[in-house]
This record gives sequence, C-alpha cells and structure tokens, in this order.
Amino acid sequence: MTNATRTRRSFLGLGAALLAGAGAAGCSTLGISDSSTASGPAEAPKPIDQSRTLVTYFSMPETDDPDGMSDDEANSTHVVDGKVLGNTQYVARLIAQRTGAELFRIETAKTLPRNHDELEDIALAWQEADERPKLMSKPANFQDYETVFVGYPIWWYEMPMPIHTFLEENDFTGKTVILFTTHGGNGLSGTVETVTDKLPDATVISNGFTISRDDMDDAPGEVREWLESVG
Repeated sequence: MTNATRTRRSFLGLGAALLAGAGAAGCSTLGISDSSTASGPAEAPKPIDQSRTLVTYFSMPETDDPDGMSDDEANSTHVVDGKVLGNTQYVARLIAQRTGAELFRIETAKTLPRNHDELEDIALAWQEADERPKLMSKPANFQDYETVFVGYPIWWYEMPMPIHTFLEENDFTGKTVILFTTHGGNGLSGTVETVTDKLPDATVISNGFTISRDDMDDAPGEVREWLESVG
C-alpha cells in the first residue's frame, strides 16, 4: 500500500477491522492474553519491587500548547494542570506514581516534527523500511532492574520503530516485561506477540494495559485496577 492510499486513521489505529481482540474505538481493554513467553503463557508477574522497576515509554505529543488545539493535536495529548502531556507519557507517569518506579523516556536522536502529516509520513517510512531509528540515550544501570514497563502509542497498526530499537539495544535477559499502549481503536494490536518473539529470554506478561485516546480521563482508575491485577 502506498503512502497516498494510507490515511491518518490508519496511522492512529482506526482501521475498520480492529486488531488483537480490541473492542470498539473509544473502549479500553484490560487483561488481554494474546501472547506467551518461551516457557508458556505468563498471565501475571511476581509482585513488583518498586526499587528494581523501570517505566519506559515513547510518546509524541503533537503540540505543547494547551490552547486552540487541532483535532490531531488533541488526539495525541492529555492536559494536566495546564501542561500538555502525550497520551502514553501520561499513562507512564500514572504507572510510575503508583509503583514508585523510575521513569525513562525513549527519544530519538533526531528531533521529530510535531506536525501530524510529517510525523505520520516518517512513521510509515520507518515501518516500510524496517528501520531502527537511532535513540538519544539508554537507561542507566539497566541491568539492575527486574521489571520493565514499556509503553508506546500504536502507529500504523504496530508499535513505533524506535521501540524496536530500544528492545534490541538493551539486554532484557531474565527481566519481566509489562507492556502498555495508547491507541485510537486497535488496543494492543498484536504487539505483545511481537515483543514476546523479540525477547525470548525475558518474561513478557500477557496482561498488557491499553487505553483509547478517547478515554484518557478514565486513565487513573483504569491504571490503578490494572496494576492491582498484575501485582
């Protein structure tokens, strides 16, 4: 499919056929069991040790101005106390606050545009080329963490290519990996399976968290309930 025939709705995960068992657009999905580890399904991790837990995320808010947002800008953001956060960034902060974990933002070495059309073109070009964008940095003392949350928006029905870079450049051997996504209708979109295949020496939890961009006001309660379910 060419760039011309792809649409913004596809980029944001709003295709007519919803993937990975997600519900209708606007619904968040908890407890999806769509993957397994090398040794079998992993429905819940051992209790989370906050001192050895890291919350990592990739998020691209398309504006930092809370006033007069376009639809595209509003779709990618959530405003808290007048500050603009990316949807995934907001969920990552909620998880970190609830668990007492450290936060690490996954960022590309090259600054990405905030303009929606430019950003979706870059995301699609990365995906079609199977590119691994260079990242700005790695987490310090990554080997010390036992549990790593990894969060991202769903772009073009997949996890963004910088997440592939991050997973491949860091050693996840023996770690418990817990995924969370924000989306426009596609839930986890099969990405738990993708990550499970990519990290055969880690335990990837099938009970990933996912929330629609339309439900961000409900995120605090849903994150709390989900974290209770995973330990």
